[in-house]
Amino acid sequence: MDSTSISNQTANVQPPLMPPAPVKGTIKTGFLADLFSRFVAALSIVVNPGNLLRSRLETFSWPWAMSVSGIAFFLFFLQTGLDLYRADAAGTGRVSLLAITGIVYGTAGVAFIGAVAWTLTRAIGGSRPVDWVIRAFALSYSPALIYGLLGLAANVLMGWNTAMAFGITGALWAIGPMTATIREVVGDKPWASLAIATFCGGLILFGWAWVSRL
Repeated sequence: MDSTSISNQTANVQPPLMPPAPVKGTIKTGFLADLFSRFVAALSIVVNPGNLLRSRLETFSWPWAMSVSGIAFFLFFLQTGLDLYRADAAGTGRVSLLAITGIVYGTAGVAFIGAVAWTLTRAIGGSRPVDWVIRAFALSYSPALIYGLLGLAANVLMGWNTAMAFGITGALWAIGPMTATIREVVGDKPWASLAIATFCGGLILFGWAWVSRL
């Protein structure tokens, strides 16, 4: 075999394929991107609730939806405790208890109020299942979560009392998305939707006022 054929065979030999180098941070980056996109989608219930309720609500699992209202009320109740602490009306133990109560209130409490709303809608022809209504009610508190974060920052950094200004304002913002939720359940009955959403929103605020005095 001459040197020319040997060189040609050598040139045709392909080097072994090497596995691609792992990309560091891909999983973490993907998780954060998914978390951010879901959070933005949850916030869209404020400006375009109908689109989220009709096309994207099913993509939010129970834990994801309930975490929105749970964190929102955790921040709300925590600020209530901090306001009381600043006024010498509560110690650190009560502040911690209120914060933990907020998590329970924002999950179990909101689920209960959602079940009440579902029961009322059934009486006027509602057809959506109870879990659908509860998840929609939980996501309705996404603006309250934003207000809670802003309020906590103002409370800690500036020394403001923020439970009323930020906490209640965020809770009131939820009435609009809740009204859209009820309307989606019962159809074209705007007054019934507004009445049920206002009643449920009032129960939420009444419960906060009662619990914060314990």
